[in-house]
Amino acid sequence: MRDRYGREVSDLRISLTQRCNLRCVFCHMEGQPVAREELTAEEIARVVRAGARIGIERVKLTGGEPTLRTDLPDLIARIRPFVREISMTTNGLLLEELAGTLRAAGLDRVNVSLPSLDRATYKRLTGVDGVDRTVRGIRAAARAGLRPIKINVVALHGTTDRTPSVDALLDLAQEHEAWLQVIEFEPVEGRVDPRIYRALHSELSRLTQEAAAQAFEVSRNRLHDRPQYTFTTKGRTARVEVVQPVNNPGFCMACHRLRLTSNGALKGCLMTNEGLLDLRSILRDGRADADAELVRAFEAAIRRRRPFYTGASTPVPEPAPEADPFVPEGPSIPLVG
Repeated sequence: MRDRYGREVSDLRISLTQRCNLRCVFCHMEGQPVAREELTAEEIARVVRAGARIGIERVKLTGGEPTLRTDLPDLIARIRPFVREISMTTNGLLLEELAGTLRAAGLDRVNVSLPSLDRATYKRLTGVDGVDRTVRGIRAAARAGLRPIKINVVALHGTTDRTPSVDALLDLAQEHEAWLQVIEFEPVEGRVDPRIYRALHSELSRLTQEAAAQAFEVSRNRLHDRPQYTFTTKGRTARVEVVQPVNNPGFCMACHRLRLTSNGALKGCLMTNEGLLDLRSILRDGRADADAELVRAFEAAIRRRRPFYTGASTPVPEPAPEADPFVPEGPSIPLVG
């Protein structure tokens, strides 16, 4: 199914919890309002099944920290029949113990957040002395076959954007035939302190130019049209993907993703909570046509979604219908700081 801008929606990013065992200064918590309520594994499976009916093929599990859900293997097994791929973004602290179990349950691959290999920097950015556990988690994921592994690093001014830091992470990625995914720090309203954003935001153009100059192959990720660079360094293949969303209309126009918050709201964009659709009430109110209503909710979310960053090349769609056939929109739900 396509939205009014012609963007096909094929991916669903699911926040399983807002709980986390780190305190990262750059965390945007998927942009969702503060919530303690969590959907059950059965409820999430029902949502994914409904999404599959309108074309969802890939699911990304995230948080908070998804491995804090003790029912994670069961949850993965429940949604496995409905989609082509299940991946997970994790800080890796519990991955050493869980990688094999999650692979057996049906998890395909992982993105592991690792801001730095320098112990002091890692602790300063995350609040925890956990770099060794994360590295062991990456190695466990490789042994379990959770490939391709992507090592996520948010580029922060004066710390993780420096060449020695990036080179060390690239060496680790090469060791496990992993991608290094360098991500721009995003100013998500209500979740990222503007003062921290101004102090730490790093422009990625220099890194992109350096990677492009060395690359013998340049490709694009279908999701967000992200550039991917493959080159050789130290006699081994290296792969770098650059995620640069801020003020980037092209990034938004290649977005194929919906998001499900940990408390059961469907949203069309990380950066805004306008037009959230409450799936939890559909799941829990005992409605006879609940499964069909979940499908209608997906259709409504797709009709409502729009690019957050726009430019001259962004198409102007026909006006939205005055009445949404799903439910009255009601007031927008703001971000809570």
